[in-house]
Amino acid sequence: MKHCKLICLLAFLFLIASAAVAQDTVPQVELAGGYSYVNFHPSYAGITSQNFNGGGGAFVYNFTKLIGIKADFEGYAVGTGWTKYLKDNYGYAGSASGNAFTYMFGPQIKSHSGKWQPFGEALFGAFHSNGYATLIHCIENDGCSSNNGNGNNNGFAMEFGGGVDYALSEHVQIRPVEVDYLYSHFSANHIPNYSAGQNSFKYFGGINFTLGGK
Repeated sequence: MKHCKLICLLAFLFLIASAAVAQDTVPQVELAGGYSYVNFHPSYAGITSQNFNGGGGAFVYNFTKLIGIKADFEGYAVGTGWTKYLKDNYGYAGSASGNAFTYMFGPQIKSHSGKWQPFGEALFGAFHSNGYATLIHCIENDGCSSNNGNGNNNGFAMEFGGGVDYALSEHVQIRPVEVDYLYSHFSANHIPNYSAGQNSFKYFGGINFTLGGK
């Protein structure tokens, strides 16, 4: 009986130790940074899609083996396509320059085993762009009196997608691809009842650092 109790106790301790080791293999924190590209589709007739190039980073805190909370911050330079559109259609001689930023938060589901570690995400937050307000301002006034429109530059944003990380070492991973469907919604306070959504494509690639855990 004593031997049985001892064996059972040892088996119980072994299971606890195994569970602890399994949990330790999951990083507590992940920090990603790199290049990002967005193919933005303005919701205005006659305007073609525009290319945004930029970059940023993301922070993930893993609560379980699969689920973490992600904060994603990206910044972009508005492409030259808007300036060309305004010159060709409105004779605009200036440069409709601008920028774009996204700030989003939400859950991430990721497999942390093996060299290739796929993940998926659903993020929600805000999209800021003074370039979009400039574009709408120039179109509605049939010309551009200045480089900056007075529209609502802060819109709602959400993205759904995922990617994969390749583990180079215990704490360094390469992220060759992350692709997302990016939805944004803007209004303009100088245009009565104007409100529209934009459906865009987003790519991110870079490096991911894993901290904590084993």
